Amino acid sequence: MNAVAVLGAVFALMGVGFGWYGLRPLAVLPRLLRAEVVDPPNVSADDSFAVCRGLAESTGESVDAPFSGESCLGVEYEVSERALIPSEIPLTWTRIDDGVAAVAFELRGSGASVGIDPESRRFSLDTASETITVPAGQRPPDRVASFVAVRDGLDPASTGPFARLGVGARRYTERRVDPDERHVVAGRPERRDGRTVLAGPLVIADRSPRAVARRRLRTAAFPLVTAVLCLAFGAGLLALA
Repeated sequence: MNAVAVLGAVFALMGVGFGWYGLRPLAVLPRLLRAEVVDPPNVSADDSFAVCRGLAESTGESVDAPFSGESCLGVEYEVSERALIPSEIPLTWTRIDDGVAAVAFELRGSGASVGIDPESRRFSLDTASETITVPAGQRPPDRVASFVAVRDGLDPASTGPFARLGVGARRYTERRVDPDERHVVAGRPERRDGRTVLAGPLVIADRSPRAVARRRLRTAAFPLVTAVLCLAFGAGLLALA
């Protein structure tokens, strides 16, 4: 295989990777948009998929958000850094760490409640983001600094000649499920111990399903366009090989 063919295959694989990254969050949207948003009493364990709206209530457990320190029912965090990486688009934000944590809670409305059981790494939060941006060379707030100190691979980037362009700056972002706030939860209803629980891969949002779809489509636009360009360029190179 000559060099042109190898380069074409590399771009084709990059296109597949970008496409998978962009399409994965969109897979649930058809079911999410087709389903009727119901109150907790109307969620049936016989349904294969349900979308429920109600007030998130604690069952006694909580988690502490890593950057804000807020007590919440679920959190998704991400650390990204503006970097110069030859294999990526320069000066973009590169994710260097992320994670999720959640506890079981209830969604209450119309005099009844439905259980919510987020499974580790199998739920996504479409809630408002809170972001702390720290320029290169500056110390983050104490709580963020404590978080960074105990995480491997999060040593601050060195401040070099490109710091003026923002290289080395970091963003610390968290999304939370705050108690006593209204949320929309979508997932698979199950019957457990005589009550209905939403489980499986969950979508947890503080906005309507249509708003969730719009946000995810906007987020997916860049990787999908990049995927198309990489696939087209890779296919062109393979055709010339």
